[in-house]
Formats: sequence, structure tokens, C-alpha cells
Amino acid sequence: MTLLETIKLGKDFTRGGRSFPAVDETDFVLEKGEFIHIIGRSGGGKTTFLNLISGILEPTRGKILAEGKDIAEMDDAQKSLYRNSFIGYVPQSMGTMPNLTVLDNVRLPHFLHPREGDGIERASILLDWMGIFHLKDEFTGTISGGELKRVLLARALMNQPKVLIADEPTADLDSHTTREIMEILKKINESVSLIIVTHELDVLEYGNRVLVMEDGRLKDSEQYNKN
Repeated sequence: MTLLETIKLGKDFTRGGRSFPAVDETDFVLEKGEFIHIIGRSGGGKTTFLNLISGILEPTRGKILAEGKDIAEMDDAQKSLYRNSFIGYVPQSMGTMPNLTVLDNVRLPHFLHPREGDGIERASILLDWMGIFHLKDEFTGTISGGELKRVLLARALMNQPKVLIADEPTADLDSHTTREIMEILKKINESVSLIIVTHELDVLEYGNRVLVMEDGRLKDSEQYNKN
């Protein structure tokens, strides 16, 4: 089953009075159950691509299909639900609210779309699964980088998304913590499809497909996709 698809997707930016494509005529398909890594040089368009398929940016041209439906044709409520529930997004920057506790940071997505309850039970289950339930009442400025990554993963899973997108989820982590985070992602992949951008080639073994982004275009990696 195809969860996400892009058709001739493009996004242009203007710099110094000149327009250039950050993402250029990119075709992409994510099937249910896949774990896809996207690699490539800095500035190649990886983060822009993630922001497009997560609904943060509007494309200049092309289509983004979520289970066959063009998100450009969704109304505001449908787009909000897409960003809030269909997609779970872990940004490259830490992105937590330092004035909120770990538990409240994880609960935030629960309140961005009308729902019943306070989300405490779901957030508590996720924190326990991430191994950081004991930090639920701490403020995020007092915990480690690896613990923050777990908070962000829990927050991204709060509304039970079908697709988890993570931009450099192991950046600035030591090798032991990197393995722990990747093992968590592998476990998440049992029920959620994953798209991960990374510069760390030693984590590619955790996925089942590697794509390379060059000059705004995605292509299969002949080097890492052996089958």
C-alpha cells in the first residue's frame, strides 16, 4: 500500500534576485512498512524535501499524494489533520518548549486538533516505552541530548501517525546513544513507516532502502541498495 507519493515535486527559492530549485522534479514513493534513509551533501535539498512532504512548505510545482489524495486539494481542516496525525515529524533542531515539562512537551500535538481527553495516558505510555518516564516532570533544558531525542520521538508518535519523518535524529550523539536511538526507530518501524535523513553512513543498516539526494533530485543508491 502506497502511503506517500510525490510526482515531479519542485520547490524554488530566490537568492540575490535569482530563482533556484531546492527540490527539482522529484518523484518518490513510500510504501507501508518501509524504512527509508535519505543521504546526500548539505544543501542538496533533503530538509526542504522533508518540509514539503510533511506539509510545512507549499510546493512550487508537482504533487504530494497521501494515500492517493493530493494534499493541495485538502481544505484547511484536512491539511491540519494531515500534519498533525498522518505525519509525525522530528525536526533537525531540538524543537522542544523549555518552559514545559517533558510530559507536557510530548502531549502538545494532542491539543493541535480537536480531541477528547488530556493525552496524559498516551504520553506516559510513550515515555515509558522510550525509557524516560522517570523524567516526565523535568524541564527539557535539564536533560541530555539523547533524552531530548527520545522526547521528540515520543512527541512525534503522540497522535499515532502512519509516517514518521526524522531529520538527522542521531546528530551530535555518541555512538552508544546513536545505536539506542536507531534500535528505537527499528522498533517503531514495526507499526509506522519511516523516512530518515542522515549523514551517518553506519546507521544505514537499520533501513531497507537508501536514497541519495543530489541537486534537489532523489535517486536510488546503487552503493547501499545491494538487492
